[in-house]
Amino acid sequence: MSLSGFYYALTDQHGYNIVFFKYTADFGDWKQYRFRQFYLDASNSSATQTTTSQRTRCYTDNTIAPYLPPNIIDIPCKQTARYVIVETTYDAPEDDPTKGAMLEICEIVVYGCVATCRNNACDGSGNCTDGCVNRYWGNACDSQCSANCDEPTCDWRNACNSQCPIHCIEGVCDKTNGSCTQGCASGRYGDMCNRTCSLGCVGGTCDKQSATCANGCVHNWAGSRCDGCDSNHYGSSCSLECNHNCENSTCNDTTGLCTLGCKRGFYRDECDRQCTSCPSGCDRLTGRCNGDCPVGTYGVFCDKACNLGCEDGCKGDSGICISCINGMFGEVCDKSCSSCPTGCDRISGRCRGDCPAGKFGEFCNKTCSQHCRNGCIRHTGSCNDGCTVGKLGDFCNETCDARHEACCNQDTCTRHFKQSQVPNTDNMSSLYVVITVLCISLVVNIFTITWILRNKACKRHDVNQEEKRDTDSIFNPGIYDTAKENA
Repeated sequence: MSLSGFYYALTDQHGYNIVFFKYTADFGDWKQYRFRQFYLDASNSSATQTTTSQRTRCYTDNTIAPYLPPNIIDIPCKQTARYVIVETTYDAPEDDPTKGAMLEICEIVVYGCVATCRNNACDGSGNCTDGCVNRYWGNACDSQCSANCDEPTCDWRNACNSQCPIHCIEGVCDKTNGSCTQGCASGRYGDMCNRTCSLGCVGGTCDKQSATCANGCVHNWAGSRCDGCDSNHYGSSCSLECNHNCENSTCNDTTGLCTLGCKRGFYRDECDRQCTSCPSGCDRLTGRCNGDCPVGTYGVFCDKACNLGCEDGCKGDSGICISCINGMFGEVCDKSCSSCPTGCDRISGRCRGDCPAGKFGEFCNKTCSQHCRNGCIRHTGSCNDGCTVGKLGDFCNETCDARHEACCNQDTCTRHFKQSQVPNTDNMSSLYVVITVLCISLVVNIFTITWILRNKACKRHDVNQEEKRDTDSIFNPGIYDTAKENA
């Protein structure tokens, strides 16, 4: 009879709870019938050194051909051992001609507890649920008790293998938690006497439990434990004074920053900068003034002066003047309108009222013609009361004819004979010729009209027409024809 088996060695003795078997048919070369009639043993020795009588049998499969065992088998096996032994002597008929016993298994998983778990009881994480056997401790009972323990059992930090804290009086402490049972050395406190009393305690001593200073605090320190500075000091030894510019001279005992703000006129966390220009104080962080600036100043710090041309000061945020002094204009009254005798518009600079004598224009910055008599009109510059002798025009900028300048006055008298210069001789000769021709033409026309009127009178007195025609023809044939046609 042949034997086929599988042997699994654990690192130490363990208590088994469940042995899990898995067989897969996913691979064509594996034969599930070779999983029939196996048996499971537990032992503290390997299979080669152990007889069947030294083993503990946990399970035997009794499946016969042609049936097959299930692919997955959970086997309860509550034993304590180091080795898991799986064997079979089954010779499957499907393998005929006979090949002997063959065992095929895909996976074995052993669930169990360490041998030091009491009652072999543990959870899925391996923690012992019923405690440990003697002289072992820990969640998994994997730690041995100290040799200094008098009892066979022990617990965490109860192994008597740790020294008491060095500041315990006489080196005595609780065996379980190490707390000092007879108090702490001077200057120490806490259950383990591992904390130092504050430097501010008088004599450096304090209560072991509360750390309060029994004898009070040294100078500049405060609090029941004297572990902080008083309100006017700061620093690790409380030897530094808070800035006197802090409100109530109070500051943070670590940083020295003012905790209640600054006195009026100072700002920043340290209150080390002044804002004396702010009548209502300033923001403690930025230094920006609260409220309005004093008259004559502006800006977020009220440190800028309004322009000298401002009257009644300026706006605190922009510096724009509320009004300007006489003779100045612009938003900040920085432009002059001194030509305006009664002042000017603050924005445009245009003069109010009349201009000074001899001036005109919106800004009274233009000069009237020197030939104006009694100045000129403000808006146009035209002369008010005419021109001086020899000048004419709205602005008295035109020159009269040399022959008539005595009677020339702006736009009267010889205005149509004005000349800007004395005419030359050629022009005068031409003028005389034209005048002569006009005079001759005038005389001829007068004579002709007189003759016609006389001729009509003669007809009434039955004057010989033939005789008259002869006479008229000799004198003026053209006129005679005209008279005849008229008759």
